[in-house]
Amino acid sequence: MIGESCMNGSKGESGGQGAKVLPLEPFHFGNNLPPEVRDTLKEIFVNWRDEPKAEALVKGIIAQSPDSLGLRILAYRFYFYRRRSEDAAQWALSCLEWLADQLGLPRDWRQVTPAMADFEEWHAFTRLWLQSLTAYSYNLARLGRTEEALLALGKVAELDAPGKLGAAQLSQVFSHPLADAGLLFPKEG
Repeated sequence: MIGESCMNGSKGESGGQGAKVLPLEPFHFGNNLPPEVRDTLKEIFVNWRDEPKAEALVKGIIAQSPDSLGLRILAYRFYFYRRRSEDAAQWALSCLEWLADQLGLPRDWRQVTPAMADFEEWHAFTRLWLQSLTAYSYNLARLGRTEEALLALGKVAELDAPGKLGAAQLSQVFSHPLADAGLLFPKEG
């Protein structure tokens, strides 16, 4: 159970090192940002329609703040909601790499296997890792890179055996002849 112990480097079924399970995994996006960053977030939303100004504020946060998952999520969300899928995909990949380092997983998501972490339980960091890979695949699909998107979703399905993230359903959307209809925004050209 989360919080009862810290199982750093526990053995998985394959006999290899398992991912770290952090006690209570006390991560929350907003809690891990400095107060001045939270103030700048408000400014970003006030200036949302002025894309150059809002992006300059985001880049300022990135340049001035210590590297954190919250910072990477902030950048991902900004570019995702700006419908800039190439940038959003890169930030989703950045989240994957940060989380992989925390969990003791390979940075290349293709090398991750079910025995490397407890993907069955809904731990904060493993859940965020799977969500980041799903976000990465979604943005690849929006860019028309369907084969890569399906490969990433296949990895999500492999690791998320109960299917909590709906990778199988998303794969059907991405594979459908009218895949654009299943995406919230049109693909970038």
